[in-house]
Amino acid sequence: MAGYMGFGMQSWIYKKNPRKPFAKRERIPSFNSLPKHNKDFTLKYNRKENKKLNGLLTVLIIVTSVFLVSFLYSQFNEYSKEQSQSIVEKMRIENNYAFNFLFNSGYSRLKNSNYLGAYSEFKLAYNLNSENEELNQLLLETLSILCEKDEKYCAELDEFMNKF
Repeated sequence: MAGYMGFGMQSWIYKKNPRKPFAKRERIPSFNSLPKHNKDFTLKYNRKENKKLNGLLTVLIIVTSVFLVSFLYSQFNEYSKEQSQSIVEKMRIENNYAFNFLFNSGYSRLKNSNYLGAYSEFKLAYNLNSENEELNQLLLETLSILCEKDEKYCAELDEFMNKF
């Protein structure tokens, strides 16, 4: 592959003579380091720095950054308060919607004599809003009906009655 350029073999490859075994070859030139120069280092006079101007600029940058950070911090606090209030309001609306759905679903199941389904819906609605008097009354009635059919709901009825 050596020397193949796509147009045929280069002539120096096939004109090359084989090397003699154990022959001494030419030496490869070694690395020559750069000559060492003696340089004289002297202290030179530096131009006078304007320390007052540098100090004034530093103080001005610090004061500006403090005012900027305090302004941005107050803006961030206002934004975070508004964001948390909007999240709380959204959760309240969603919980109210879910409560109404569960309450209406449980009420329709109670009308269709599906007491176990009504109890599960009322129990979920109770977890969302335990203050609703109508829900508490319907849950009490549903538990009393289920207690007549199965005794395991009697313990839950007693537990529910003890809360009031």
